[in-house]
Amino acid sequence: MSKEQCPYCEGHDIVTNVRIGQTAEVGKIGLSFKAALILVGTEPLLADLCTGCGSVTRLHVQNTDRDWITVGS
Repeated sequence: MSKEQCPYCEGHDIVTNVRIGQTAEVGKIGLSFKAALILVGTEPLLADLCTGCGSVTRLHVQNTDRDWITVGS
């Protein structure tokens, strides 16, 4: 549990770094990055969740040192 405060209910019961998944493993959910030559990787999204009200307080990635693919690149 985190010491941060939920901006919605002001509670302090926040679970950090919850993995985001999907029930049908068709593809990966995350941010795309250029891996090697023409390969594309996906950096998984993590969420911080308030267990008091069920709100996701933050989405983030663990590894930020990537060659991110943006619109227009």
